[in-house]
Amino acid sequence: MKQIFFKTHFLIGIIVFLGSIAMLSAQSRMDRAVQSPLFQEDEILELTLTMDLEKVTKDIEDREEHQGTLAYKSADGTDVLIDVMFKTRGKTRANPEVCKFPPLQLNFKKKGNYDNLFAGQDKLKLVAHCQYNKGFDDYVAQEYLTYKHYNILTNNSFRVRLLRVTYVDTGGNRNTFTKYGFLIEEDEILAHRRGKVVSKKSVRNQDMCDRDALDLMVTFEYMIGNTDWGVGAKHNMKLIADDSTNRSPIPIPYDFDYAGAIMTTYAQPAEALQITSVRQRVFRGLCRQPGSYEKIFQIFNDKKEDIYALYQNSIHVSDRFKKSTLKYFDQFYSIINDPKKAKRSVLEVCRAKHVHIF
Repeated sequence: MKQIFFKTHFLIGIIVFLGSIAMLSAQSRMDRAVQSPLFQEDEILELTLTMDLEKVTKDIEDREEHQGTLAYKSADGTDVLIDVMFKTRGKTRANPEVCKFPPLQLNFKKKGNYDNLFAGQDKLKLVAHCQYNKGFDDYVAQEYLTYKHYNILTNNSFRVRLLRVTYVDTGGNRNTFTKYGFLIEEDEILAHRRGKVVSKKSVRNQDMCDRDALDLMVTFEYMIGNTDWGVGAKHNMKLIADDSTNRSPIPIPYDFDYAGAIMTTYAQPAEALQITSVRQRVFRGLCRQPGSYEKIFQIFNDKKEDIYALYQNSIHVSDRFKKSTLKYFDQFYSIINDPKKAKRSVLEVCRAKHVHIF
């Protein structure tokens, strides 16, 4: 009996020990990813991605991983080559009727990925150019700025890195070409950076989220004219929380290609919203006590100069886009800073209940 007892406890001890090692290894990986300059630097990063383009981009059903490589020059001019697995991802932009080139996921080997720009990275999302004409290349840079826009408002946001990607086709079907793209920080790395964990659970309604974080997020979505999101369904939304119990999670938005500020040619508002263009704003936040949203509006006022400078100083978008977008944002600021307009467009159209058609 004693022998069985000691064997059982010995096995439990081994399992706990191995689990601790695995946890420490994961923590170490995430620490490396957080500290890497990949998402800490703003200058455009030039990459060369080599793969069989037809096999990868047309695999939108099975979404198997395909071998390839990623290459870049380090700060000292050294050529760095990393083995990477590629696969398609996404929904709307994975539809060949919408995009000829879908978004990709880059899967890095965890082992040995220590001493380069991608140290600690596991699976990174790449937002690609969708179509091959210049207008779609511009959309990529515009959406990248939208992520940076939200970074200005809160650290509870995905970090991104703008790229010039040269694609080399090993299948021999396409000539080498170069397009804009950007990488999005991993969910787990964002959560680790913020001292949280990624919530695997859903929430029944928005009001279960951290109130300040939610109200900031919905006001941001209103500012950029984006209605293509949902907290309950976690549509274009991640949740991070203090622990796995999911108490008061923080909503983290992503995918802004349907935003009115960008106005991609394929963006269409949901019929339930009863609007004819994504350029029309619809406020989708919950109703609050008087004065609550005014505090959120003040954050946007405090950050206005930085937000406008982000767009004005970008060398990757056209002057025409800058003028159009800042004029669109001027309309937002005229609403939140005019009590009558704010009441009519935000405070009186907020969600009074949790059950809605959109």
